[in-house]
Amino acid sequence: MTGDDIRKARVELGRMWKAGGGPLTAQELVRALGLSERHGTDHVYNMEKGKTAVSGPIEMLLRIYLAGGVPPDDVVIFKDRPMRAAR
Repeated sequence: MTGDDIRKARVELGRMWKAGGGPLTAQELVRALGLSERHGTDHVYNMEKGKTAVSGPIEMLLRIYLAGGVPPDDVVIFKDRPMRAAR
């Protein structure tokens, strides 16, 4: 699986899961894959750029999701964004 495949997966999974069908953000993909929220987005971006190899477990999970599988119910992918304080 290549960086282009990761980007395509974000688009396709967003179409499948997200209201409005927009692509998943890197953070949403991190949550779906169960990666560390602290450094996971860097890992996603590095995979997309080809700086980091896509591991076997991540590739397998993406293939399962793209075939129609979904994360377990206790995995929160879409979090409401907190409102910014008025200035």
